[in-house]
Amino acid sequence: MKRAPNVTRAALPHVPPLHRLLDRYDVGMMQADAPAQGTFGAGAEFDEDDYHVAAENVISFGQEAPSELGLLPEWKAQYFRFSESVLNHRVSKAHLWLYVTPNVTHSSAIWVTLYKVARGPLGELHLHKVRAKEEKVHLRQGFWVQVDAQKLVSRWFRRPEENLGIVVHAYDQDGRRIHITTDPPPQQDALRPFIAVVVEAHTRSRARRTVGLDCQENSNALRPFIAVVVEAHTRSRARRTGGLDCQENSNEERCCRYPLTVDFEQFGCDWIIAPKRYEANYCSGECPYVFLQKYPHTHLVQQVNLSGSAGPCCAARKISPISMLYFDDNYNIIYGVLPGMIVDRCGCY
Repeated sequence: MKRAPNVTRAALPHVPPLHRLLDRYDVGMMQADAPAQGTFGAGAEFDEDDYHVAAENVISFGQEAPSELGLLPEWKAQYFRFSESVLNHRVSKAHLWLYVTPNVTHSSAIWVTLYKVARGPLGELHLHKVRAKEEKVHLRQGFWVQVDAQKLVSRWFRRPEENLGIVVHAYDQDGRRIHITTDPPPQQDALRPFIAVVVEAHTRSRARRTVGLDCQENSNALRPFIAVVVEAHTRSRARRTGGLDCQENSNEERCCRYPLTVDFEQFGCDWIIAPKRYEANYCSGECPYVFLQKYPHTHLVQQVNLSGSAGPCCAARKISPISMLYFDDNYNIIYGVLPGMIVDRCGCY
């Protein structure tokens, strides 16, 4: 995420995948007056410079296809937009969710067929069958149907120009057309089709570099040898947390971690669904001689510069991420991990 999404906060759609994501948060605590203590545990120390949201789940809602695609109106095609940052991931799972409206038919099953809009060699558009599914149902009540779309969405991620939309047909066991909600009225907007995608970051593999030697037969390089991999002994001892924790009214002058609650709603970040607020913490204080120094370099610099003109500074020594649920520019719902958001420990550098 390079900037805040330019969206107006939309009403949260009541769809099953979003409910499961919200269950990962203590929603009651998030919306209460008290900060969300303990909601986000401290993670491993984070030393990377790439501070961006690592997306894990994406919920993309169907939209009307752009007019420039030239799709036939009678197709009632659904179009799904994905941001560039999402397209840079690998698709692990993807399911198309469709809401079937109540029907008076006595059929106990429906057949759902998923088509993708494809472009032929001469530029003509046609429907290409992707998947068909039989669903045992009770049509007197509305219900959601899931259709596996992993291969289709994966191809869209690899070749975004092939994302021209989809068309869905549904029939009962007597061949009668079943209505699937594609363009609901505003009060039922949460019933529009959507795709729930689980994504993973691409793992970059590189060729293993080997070093070859050109040797003569009598070279010492051909002498037998033993390659040994060693590890340091792990000593069982109580973990030393280090660092000081202080309250706002503390008289401590040394480097210390202080509580700081960040409230996203106060900052006008209404595009963030959860958390509403979290404990970020911050570091402040002086760094006297040999106090909470993390690196030998810090100690040496302090010895060389006894005047203190180049002394260490109090800063975050350990930081951890938070998980975040938010709208992107396309009103897709993203669940991801944002690193470097919680100060777990302070020290002198």
